[in-house]
Amino acid sequence: MFRKLLFVSCCLFCATALAGACRGKACAYAYFGKDADGCLEIRNGGRDDIQVTVYTAGSGAITVRIASGDTQKVYKVGRTCVPAVDYVRADAEYDGGIFAPSR
Repeated sequence: MFRKLLFVSCCLFCATALAGACRGKACAYAYFGKDADGCLEIRNGGRDDIQVTVYTAGSGAITVRIASGDTQKVYKVGRTCVPAVDYVRADAEYDGGIFAPSR
């Protein structure tokens, strides 16, 4: 029981630490986490599309566009995922209409 409680506490602490290094109004809806493979992924919990520029220790700046309610993994060149431990900070902004159908 104690181990489970400790594990959940560590997960919550890591998620809070990742999200704390985000700047911009859209950060309120950007949730940072990692998948089962340890890759960094970002979930957009808002109603508007957002654009997040992620700064990592090894890959530099990577820009990811995320539709509302969607989750995206962050990839380097060559479709290699960025490990969540390489995350340094992010800048997030609203990017309305990027996924709107063309007319």
